[in-house]
Parts: sequence; C-alpha cells; structure tokens
Amino acid sequence: MEETVQELRHVSQFHKRDDLRLHAYSLLDITVGVLNEFRTLDNKSLKSGGGWGDPLGWSELSPPDPRVRWSVSLEGESGKAPLFSTKPKALKEIFSIMYNGGGGLVNEDDGQPFYDAWMDWQDSDENQRDDGAEDDFYEDQDPPYFTPGENIRSFEEFRMIKGFAYDPNDRKNSGLFFDRFGNETINMKNFRDSFSFYHEGSVNIFTASDFLLKYICGDDEGLYEDIKSGELTPESSRESFDSPIPISWGNSQTFRVNILVWKGKARFQLHAVLSDNQTSTAKPKNSKQSKRSAQNAKLKYPLRILRLRENENLID
Repeated sequence: MEETVQELRHVSQFHKRDDLRLHAYSLLDITVGVLNEFRTLDNKSLKSGGGWGDPLGWSELSPPDPRVRWSVSLEGESGKAPLFSTKPKALKEIFSIMYNGGGGLVNEDDGQPFYDAWMDWQDSDENQRDDGAEDDFYEDQDPPYFTPGENIRSFEEFRMIKGFAYDPNDRKNSGLFFDRFGNETINMKNFRDSFSFYHEGSVNIFTASDFLLKYICGDDEGLYEDIKSGELTPESSRESFDSPIPISWGNSQTFRVNILVWKGKARFQLHAVLSDNQTSTAKPKNSKQSKRSAQNAKLKYPLRILRLRENENLID
C-alpha cells in the first residue's frame, strides 16, 4: 500500500504539471500584454526602467485558482551586444582585457588566439588560423572530438574550445572561461552578461553590464560615471561618443521572461525570449532570416517569440 501511494503521488505531479502549464502560458500572455501596453503608451517603444519589469504588479492579476502560486521575472536583453555580429576587433580587445585581468594597455594580439580558436571551431573548412585549432588538435583530446563547423549554440560550448577551458599542458594560454576545476571564471560571467544569442542591433547602455559599459567607455572614466549616475542622456549629450560597439539610449527590443507556477509540490517553469522586432526572427550570422507567416501575422500577436523552453534551464 505504501508503494502504491508513493507511485500515485509521483504520477500526480505530472498530471498537475499539465494543469500548471495552462497557468504558465496565461502568465506569458499577461506579460506580453503589459509590454505591449508600455510600447503603446510610450510612442511604441519600451524604455528601460519604465515599470514594465513588474508585469504582475502592473496588471494586478492573480491566478484564478487560489491554490496556485506564480511568479514572473522580466529583463531586457538589449543591454547585451549581439554575439555573431560584433566586430572582430572588439571581440579580440575584450578577450585581451580578460586575459590580462583588466590591467594594462589593451593589446589586440593577446586576444587573437582565443578569437582564432573560436572562429576555427565554427567554420566548415580545415584551414587552421595562425593561433587557432582544427580537428587534428581536438582528435588528440581525451576523449577525442571534432569541430561542429557551425555557430555555437550555448555559452557552455566554449568549454570545448581551445584556450577557453583549462589545459594543464598550456596553463598560461588556457582557462579563460573555465578554471582547472571546470568552474566558470569571472570572465565567463562577464561574457555571458555582455553578449546575446538573440538580440540584434545596438546596445542599450543603461542596461549594459558593468564590464561591457567600461569597455564601451574606454579610458573615459568620467563618461562611465555620467552614464551610471544617469547624468548623461540623449538630450544632454549632443555629441555621440566614439564607441567600439553601436549603442542606443534606452530602447529595449528583446526580453527574457522566466515564469514559475507551483501548486503544492508540483512546479512548472517556462522560459521565453521575446522580441519587439515584428519583421524577422533573430538568428545567428549567415542564417536565413525567417519571415512572419501569414497566419502568424493574422493573429497580430504583439511580440515575436524567439525561443521557448519548458522545465529546463535558461535557453543558452
């Protein structure tokens, strides 16, 4: 009897998940509705810090079933630079800063080996760059593996690329993103917080990570402080400063939504990436952009859903 009761409890969790899925997608629609309302009220643009970060508080809606609890977190993805369209020079300089621990002059050559290894990992040929690595290098690893010949799909994939993971045979030039224990370094965290697989276009400097903002400002510490304090605005700054990465002044066009719904011990998670760009779905460089279908356009759903995952860790 005890075994039967335990089995029924186990099966019931999955049954309840189907019920919770309805609540999760309802909450996603509420979130989209709040974002669309802010976009309409604010001249069809979503401004950082405008209140859209709390869709439940703004909508004042609660689950129809009093036994159900839910939460949603919403953050702008536009404070990150596009991973596949950022200029090579900027990426090399960023890798150089990370390699040198943020000290000294930025030497693009210090970041070249990491950039070359990354590019060799993604390209489809066997022509090794000066400081890169092709299949003959990875075949000697334990266990051996091969380059995929396509753009990386997650930040975890850097764990496989020469230089980014720790190599006991080349301690000086490895471990940029992962230490000898396999843990993420501060460089990996900064890179993850600063680059996006989904956002395309300029970086919202008001929601950019400290690391990315400092890189954009360069040696001008006063500029960095003005932006952080809110003293520098599009109205007060008549001259655009020379940025290695294109910037915008507060517009958010891509969003991450994390939804959690629970009832007793049953839990359901929903992760989504939404875009304000109605014309195409963000895809890696050199990929064909998918246009909105006629049926999808007829629905007039306010935002594009770029990625959607149920009960998994965040999408990248």
